[in-house]
Amino acid sequence: MTFEAPPILFAAADFWMSRWLTPMWFVGLGVTLGLLFLAGFLGICYLLSKIPGVFDGLRKSGAAHVVAGLSAIGLTAVYVWFVYGVFKATMATVPMDELTLLGMGGLIFFSICTWAVLYCSSTRFLMEARSLLLEGIGLYLLSTLLIVMVVGWMCTPLVDNPMKALASIPQLFTSGTTSQSFTIPGAVSEEDAPFTKLDIQFDPQTLDTIELNATKNLLIGDAPSVAEFRVPGYRVDRDVEFRWNRRLGAAKSPFPLAPGSNVYVQNQEFGDATLTVRLASVPPVREATTIVLVAVFVALFGLMFLLMQAISPKTSAIALSAAKSELSQPLPVILMLIVAIAILLFVFLPFHTFGEDIKLLKDCGITLILIAATFQAVWSASTSVNEEIEGRTALTLLSKPIHRRSFIIGKMLGIFWIVMFMFLVLGSWELLWVAYKPIYDARESSLEQPLWQQCHFEMMQTIPGLAMAFFQSVVLGAIAVALGTRLPLVANFTICFAIYLLGHLTPTIVASAEGGLPLVEFFSQLISTLVPNLNLFSMEAAIDSDVGVPWTVLASVLVYTALYFILATLLGLLLFEDRDLA
Repeated sequence: MTFEAPPILFAAADFWMSRWLTPMWFVGLGVTLGLLFLAGFLGICYLLSKIPGVFDGLRKSGAAHVVAGLSAIGLTAVYVWFVYGVFKATMATVPMDELTLLGMGGLIFFSICTWAVLYCSSTRFLMEARSLLLEGIGLYLLSTLLIVMVVGWMCTPLVDNPMKALASIPQLFTSGTTSQSFTIPGAVSEEDAPFTKLDIQFDPQTLDTIELNATKNLLIGDAPSVAEFRVPGYRVDRDVEFRWNRRLGAAKSPFPLAPGSNVYVQNQEFGDATLTVRLASVPPVREATTIVLVAVFVALFGLMFLLMQAISPKTSAIALSAAKSELSQPLPVILMLIVAIAILLFVFLPFHTFGEDIKLLKDCGITLILIAATFQAVWSASTSVNEEIEGRTALTLLSKPIHRRSFIIGKMLGIFWIVMFMFLVLGSWELLWVAYKPIYDARESSLEQPLWQQCHFEMMQTIPGLAMAFFQSVVLGAIAVALGTRLPLVANFTICFAIYLLGHLTPTIVASAEGGLPLVEFFSQLISTLVPNLNLFSMEAAIDSDVGVPWTVLASVLVYTALYFILATLLGLLLFEDRDLA
């Protein structure tokens, strides 16, 4: 099936707004798919709720947690087994770090999905879903996503061949690396060296890389004889690894890239030769990966938000109340306005970096968002926890059938969703202007306008930095909630600021104390153990060197964040358990 792009407005290939806004179209489409998934999920839950008694017994007895956990583990095992088989069939060695990362991601995904199916299909939850999504923090998050979605769809007339990008989505799951070995018979005589047809399948449109390794000198062509070659043949030297990628052009490809062409190989030496062929294919529009990643992000965090209400309504009520009360104050609006204006100014202010202003835009923008979100998290933790305790509001709340655990965990989740909302708003604003920055810099330097792929690349390189900053804000916010059970606002700010400084200086402190006085070395190790190493969340080096952040690094930082979030929650429970509220 072929797709033809509809007529596009303003000749998108040459219009500067097309190059700027095409990356936002990918984001908007991803948000659309994520919201459609959530809507379909709620529809399935509604249908399940109409089945009398479905999952009711499991939920009432608490066995639903066991069933969900075992189901998630089983599905993850099947998923890892399948991925391992794919790696083993297509690659010489199985990358264990990538396999572990995929297994971890699969476990998180299947866990959220199985718990959501079991608990979100209850009649009680579906009755509360409307108010959950249309009030408070739920409305703020949903409105932000809808605005991003609408902006993305408004950019559709400017996108160069949008149907080609859509057609690339299924190919994201079929593209990859394949490896095959062939035995090529040797020459019968010096004058008679037959050609052998390779039984190899590939799509010339999606082929990205060819790697060849042969034990003999070989000649590759597109016909069974040299006289019938439509293009010049290609020679592969013995034991010399050859690598071709699409950037070198079709003329330098050892395989014919014309549709319907075959591959023939001639062994020019006596004795059989072994030819190892490794092919890597990519979809026609690689940037379509953004659509899938954004959709997964929206779906997973949307399911987490729904699960909070479905599993623990009391904890959810505290979290939603805390988030709603804090976001109704003028402080978050003021902080977001200041950061938004600063990011906009960074686009046009010259940094005199000899053509690398975009790096400072990324760095300064991420840092400002981190500072604003962390300031709001610490402020909200202090006012929402300490002031409620000192004002006896917590005593009134806990006089109802609400446990102290629900109070602390609810406050933790409330701060989490406040930080999520601020990063969603400011992060989208940052990505919009990072995508525009290459165009502005090219104009200022009188250079050729960059392609939209370059704008998309710069935008995607910013997302890991935003993720790292989000993790850091979550850790500091959780610590602030724990300290807020005992300390007032000023003391909480002071300690969190000290933790922020020590967290970034931990590697330096440990390195400088190594080999020195035993007491100094002991205290440096103690600080590094108790204080989170916030240097792990830093993206400055990667931004300065134009190096992407591997998924394994993001996964390890995610695990580190989850551990410190759990530790901060346990600390908050410990400090609040014997706190006198009267």
